[in-house]
Amino acid sequence: MRTYEALYIVRPDVRDDDVQTIAKEVETLVTENGGAIVRSEIWGRRKLAYEVQKFSEGYYVLLRFEAGPPFVARLENHFRLTDSIIRYLVVHFDEKMLRLEASQKKRREAEIRAGALAAAPAEHEDEEGTPRERPRRGSRRFADGDDEEEDVVET
Repeated sequence: MRTYEALYIVRPDVRDDDVQTIAKEVETLVTENGGAIVRSEIWGRRKLAYEVQKFSEGYYVLLRFEAGPPFVARLENHFRLTDSIIRYLVVHFDEKMLRLEASQKKRREAEIRAGALAAAPAEHEDEEGTPRERPRRGSRRFADGDDEEEDVVET
C-alpha cells in the first residue's frame, strides 16, 4: 500500500450538500477497493487561478489515502467521468516525503508549545516586553549595567 493525496475541484454551481455527497462517493470508492482513508478535508469554495471549463471558482476537496498503485488509474477514471469534477490531481507520497512531513509536524508542535510558554506572563521582562537575562541563584546584576556580581543571602 502506498500513500497518495488527491486534490479535486468540484463545479461551483453544485450545492454544498452535493459536494459532501461527491466527497463521500470518492471515499467509498477508495475503501471498497481495499484502500484506507488517512484524511479528508473539504476546503470550501475558492477562486481559481485561471478559468477551468469556463468556471472561475470551485469547491476544493483534499483526500489523503493509502491504496495499491493499480487503484490510482481507476480513481482518475472516476474523476474524468464525473461531470461535477472539473479538475483533479493525484500525487504519490514516497517514504522520504512522509518522514519530512512527520518531522515538520513535530517541529511545528514544538514551536506551538514554545509559543505558549512565551505567551505566558514573563517574570523576567522589562517594561517594553524585551527579555532580560535571568538572574542566577546566589548572585544579582546591578541595575546600572555594571556586570559585577554580588553575593546575595537569600532568606
